[in-house]
Amino acid sequence: MSPRSLLALGTGVGIEIQGPNLMVTVVRVRPGGARVTDQIAIAGFRQRPAAEWGAEYAAFLRRSGAGHVAATVLLPRAEVIVRSLSFPGVSERDLATAVPLQVDTLHPFGDDEAGFGWARVPGTEAVLIGVASNEIVERYSRAFVEAGIRVASLTFSAAAL
Repeated sequence: MSPRSLLALGTGVGIEIQGPNLMVTVVRVRPGGARVTDQIAIAGFRQRPAAEWGAEYAAFLRRSGAGHVAATVLLPRAEVIVRSLSFPGVSERDLATAVPLQVDTLHPFGDDEAGFGWARVPGTEAVLIGVASNEIVERYSRAFVEAGIRVASLTFSAAAL
């Protein structure tokens, strides 16, 4: 067991947007590994008042002992453009400047109309980049704020895997 795995302790909450529903998962991480401890499907969140499905979410988190945890939201894959680009010879510290220069060529949105995130694929020269329109990010952000749900980050399927 590595020293890093001995320090792995915590609880996480993930929200996957699955069409009209939200799949909420609570995971506990311990030195022995990660374990899903609870899940709930919140049906029809798009058609219901935010306060209603937000209360359902809050009650679930309280029952699961994770009421204090901000969630990571997995955006629908159909609403995110995902690309893998190779950056041969680019150091880790230079990637922060190199990636944004390439992002504009990866999406159909205008300047300043898209948000993006990226990560190096371990052991390779490839970088995984996800791009979403600001309108989509703002729409989901507003919905979760209205529902009273604390969100730590938004991500996309390939990055989560």
